[in-house]
Amino acid sequence: MKIKKVMLVLASVAVPFSMASAESLNSVVAGAVLSSPQVQSVMNARNAVFEEVKQARGGYRPKVDIGAGVGYEKTKRFPGDDVELKRSEANVSLNQMIFDGFRTSSEVNRQSARLDSVNHRLREIAEETALEAARSYLEVLKRQSLVEQAKNTLLTHIRIFDQIKRRSDSGIGTLASIQQAEGRLALAEVNVLSAENNLLDAHSAYQRVTGKAPGAELEDPEIQESWIPATFEQALERAYDKHPTLKLAAADVNAAVSQYEAARSLMFPTLNLEVNRTWNDNIDGVEGRNEDLTAMIRMRYNIYNGGANKARVRQTRHQIDEAKNIQSDAARQTLQSLDLSWNAYDILGRQLDYLEQHVTSTERTRDSYLKQFNIGQRSLLDLLDTENEVFSAQNAFNEAIYDQMLAQYRLLSGTGELLDVLELDLSTLQGTSFVQNVAKTSPTLMERVKSLNPF
Repeated sequence: MKIKKVMLVLASVAVPFSMASAESLNSVVAGAVLSSPQVQSVMNARNAVFEEVKQARGGYRPKVDIGAGVGYEKTKRFPGDDVELKRSEANVSLNQMIFDGFRTSSEVNRQSARLDSVNHRLREIAEETALEAARSYLEVLKRQSLVEQAKNTLLTHIRIFDQIKRRSDSGIGTLASIQQAEGRLALAEVNVLSAENNLLDAHSAYQRVTGKAPGAELEDPEIQESWIPATFEQALERAYDKHPTLKLAAADVNAAVSQYEAARSLMFPTLNLEVNRTWNDNIDGVEGRNEDLTAMIRMRYNIYNGGANKARVRQTRHQIDEAKNIQSDAARQTLQSLDLSWNAYDILGRQLDYLEQHVTSTERTRDSYLKQFNIGQRSLLDLLDTENEVFSAQNAFNEAIYDQMLAQYRLLSGTGELLDVLELDLSTLQGTSFVQNVAKTSPTLMERVKSLNPF
């Protein structure tokens, strides 16, 4: 057994990284969220919808078109000779919507609701990414602690083996004792390798979520008790108030309702102000200039469209019901997720005290067995067994500590408050400003009619 080699390896990996600055959970999560391709994708989708809101609001503004043309015209006269002229045209037209059956206002409301929806979707994706980053961060910390524990246990087995070997060399120990100690020492080395492999896996998951390898040193996060809901009912109340998935579903219902209102606009007449100015030359077989100026209030009313308009209204009504069903399902899923998070938080919190007691008891037993072994009242097998029990108890306790931290972050994510707790502001992502309710700033029909009244 190459004890000196093992000791050298342990000493080399135990060198502290004091020169490197420790990373905090908040900074790691912020970097993961802001650099996440999924978050960036939703952000671009959000900016696209923002432009669609602007497009919808364009329906309130006048439309101005210009046209020009030049070419050949041949006019047949009966009786008389044909007339051939070089024809030229120029025109400018203005069309201002006065009333369109509330189609424009409904479309503005729909796009505004879609903007609200994608804003909440952005928050939802950011919350999910933040939770995954926190999970990978805590997993690295947990695996680091388990590696350290495995190495400490290996050192203990090395000391025991060294003690047994000295006893054997002095004629007190037996060959069987040395073989037992060698076997447990080999198992302890395997446990170190297994723990290090799990740590490498945790590093890989960390890099996938954050886009970079973990720093040499990670700070243990501190979670204030005031952040955590005192009861499940309080957690549920917070979730209904803040959870982005619920807000997203509600915004989708609003968008469906506005789409239904836009479809109903097809049943109304439209009223437009149309102003046209033309400058023509040599048209309709008449040589010379021809200029027109018209200003018309024009009404159009479609009285039959093959039943397509009514079918469109029915379609959008079904889409409202579909959106409400999705909203109900989202509420159920949110409730289930919150319930699972609360149960994990509650049970793990209660387990910690018992696991700590287990560690204390096994350590005391181990210490007692060691004293008894030294005076010949305990066998080597008893001592090795209790050392393994201490190792298992400490591992279970360390795992529970970090699992409990993760359960707290899961609970905060379940209430939709994780980004707030981690002090992450999504406004740094936004290339354009949020629009909470564009419809409120849009002119109403009566306001537009009053603006046209010359008296």
